Amino acid sequence: MLQAAAAPQNLEAGMDVSAAIELNTADWLRLKGVLPWVELHDEPDVTWIFAGDTWPANSATLANFSEVNARHRIAEILERHLEHRTACNWIVGAGSRPLDIGKHLKANGFSCRIHCAGMACDLHRLGAPLLAPAGVKVELVEVPVSLVPVTTERRRRRAEGRRLMAEHKPCVVWHFLASVDGRPVGETTMLEGSGVAGIYDVEVLENFRRRGIGSALVDAALRHSKKIGYPAAVLGATGMGSTMYAHVGFRELSKLSFWKYGKMRQQQ
Repeated sequence: MLQAAAAPQNLEAGMDVSAAIELNTADWLRLKGVLPWVELHDEPDVTWIFAGDTWPANSATLANFSEVNARHRIAEILERHLEHRTACNWIVGAGSRPLDIGKHLKANGFSCRIHCAGMACDLHRLGAPLLAPAGVKVELVEVPVSLVPVTTERRRRRAEGRRLMAEHKPCVVWHFLASVDGRPVGETTMLEGSGVAGIYDVEVLENFRRRGIGSALVDAALRHSKKIGYPAAVLGATGMGSTMYAHVGFRELSKLSFWKYGKMRQQQ
């Protein structure tokens, strides 16, 4: 069951923000785990969700295995996915154990798809607000809106899941929308968890990119996070995104690695 976010801490009091990056990711999985078609496995040594072959992606994080049992525990979790012939994603952050967990993931057939920067923004040090580009409206919305037509089962699950998560009590997730003449063109989500605000799913439609819309969305999420009392915001950034996030106040504190065991039918 999703727990209420921890009370905000003061960064100057020694808050371990690098650890909070992965902790917030686990909270993100726990929130998805409240959906009726998703299995949540919030175990003492790992947090993972299973949704089959639909949204959200089957994912695991916050492993706390020993060197002795790591390979076996990963294999146990993978069994559920092998049974249903579905993919499994594994997120490795600064708090994952053992430190060489990648070796054990690889031994179980996972491959590392990407290394991301674990970044954080000190909300006490936000600069002047970023203005949205001319003609673009950025706002906090109660009900998240899909940027693309909801024409497939996966998209329908995503739309339904995001709506249900937005209705979850206590409220821990907030959605921000960018629109042009009433048309949704960009979005991002902020999750309260583990004493920080996590920024997820920053997306702008291709024809509207490179205009500053993504930066304006993230800035709006940061200012809302500060308003409700959080000292820091965290996210995982690819190489392309890290420059934009640095522009709005983020700096790299750690690394996140994303591993995947692909679908069996795709491997045949």
